Amino acid sequence: MPSYLITGASRGIGLGIATKLLQDPKNFVVAAVRNPAAESIKKLAGEYPSDQFAVVKIDYADYASIGKAAEGAAKILPNGLDYLISNAGVSLQDNPSFESIDLKVFEEELRINSVAPIEVVRQFLPLVRKSTAKKVVFLSTILASIEFAPTVATLAIPYAMTKAALDILARKWAAVLYKEGITTVVLHPGKHTARVMRARAGLTSAGWVDTDLGAGIKDWWAKANPDLKPISVEQSAEDTLRIIWEAPLEEKIQLHNHAGGVLPW
Repeated sequence: MPSYLITGASRGIGLGIATKLLQDPKNFVVAAVRNPAAESIKKLAGEYPSDQFAVVKIDYADYASIGKAAEGAAKILPNGLDYLISNAGVSLQDNPSFESIDLKVFEEELRINSVAPIEVVRQFLPLVRKSTAKKVVFLSTILASIEFAPTVATLAIPYAMTKAALDILARKWAAVLYKEGITTVVLHPGKHTARVMRARAGLTSAGWVDTDLGAGIKDWWAKANPDLKPISVEQSAEDTLRIIWEAPLEEKIQLHNHAGGVLPW
């Protein structure tokens, strides 16, 4: 029975991935959430048995909670953790300009989006090493792309910077984990095409996922490209899982979108 632990699984893409996985009774899913009493988590717990679904508490703003969650997960994962999916993240500022970025808030965003994933991987790595699949997954964004940055220069500036830090963490760590046979995957769960990346000014295929976090950039995209529509959580989750399953063991990993396209760092 393949095992999955998904952080930020109470809403958005994390919830979508957990829900999709639970539709297959052969999967064992651990939802790592800040609030285990969330209605979405209680609903899943009511629909699926304990031998298929479990919950641990992780708050990316509280590093100590991550170690406790790893201890709890070890008790229910005797064969290790096949897929560690670091999905939780925040965007705490409403698309500020460079002049209006709240630096204290930005420090918190950086701590949650870029620093906490280090502790997540460190704490759960022993379980990943024991597993069969041995995959570590980071959910990122095309907004963190250095090459694409001039095209969306005023969009989600603090969030993009925190995810760029996450990307370099993942790419450097991937080269180390590769030597142990552990696969690292970095994904932008929305849509995008290489053609748009080359065109730079073209925005026709850029996109986001229809979540609460994605709603923060909705107005920006409405002005930049009124015809652009987000993809559904269900589509993103299904496609993201396919990419995760198919991802090969590589030393020099690449950034992929939900459809498998390669995006520039």
